[in-house]
Parts: sequence; C-alpha cells; structure tokens
Amino acid sequence: MASIDDVKKARPGELKLIDIRKKPDEQQIPGSMRADGEALEAMVDLPFTKDEHVVLYCGSGNSCSRVAQTLRERGYNAEALEGGYAAWQSAGLPLEPRPD
Repeated sequence: MASIDDVKKARPGELKLIDIRKKPDEQQIPGSMRADGEALEAMVDLPFTKDEHVVLYCGSGNSCSRVAQTLRERGYNAEALEGGYAAWQSAGLPLEPRPD
C-alpha cells in the first residue's frame, strides 16, 4: 500500500496515479488520470505497462486495494493509496479540477 507521503514525494514520471472512484466529484489528486476499476481488473485497455509503478485510489481505499491486488497477481507493479481520496482530502492536500 502506498502512503500519502510516498505519493507526495514521488518525482514527476516516477509513478502513475489513477483515480478509479465510481462516483467522483469535480476534483482529483493532481496529476492523476481516470480509469474504470472493473475494466482494469478485466485487463481491458490498461493505461500502463508492467514496468510502470501504478498507484490507484478510490474513495476510501477499499476498492483500489482489491484492484491493485488483482493487478499484482498478474505481474503489474500496482499499489493502492492508503485511505484513498478521502485521506488525501482530509489531510488538506491540493486537488485540481477533474477534466471533462
């Protein structure tokens, strides 16, 4: 599991941050991209390779933990963000508008 500090300290390009929230609000963690968690689990059109470090986040950390586990079992370098989007938001960390 990736901690908030791990994500904050990551250098640009060091990891791919992926938002898999089912009902996202208008904000996202800066630099993240959207993906459907179920599609990732089904291995459909993955937006990353096995060589990339991927950190997934959902609302609370539960769904992304399951998806990250499935991806790891298939050879991907995937982790879940501990506490998910809620933990990031509660820590008062920056957010950016989600693209349409």
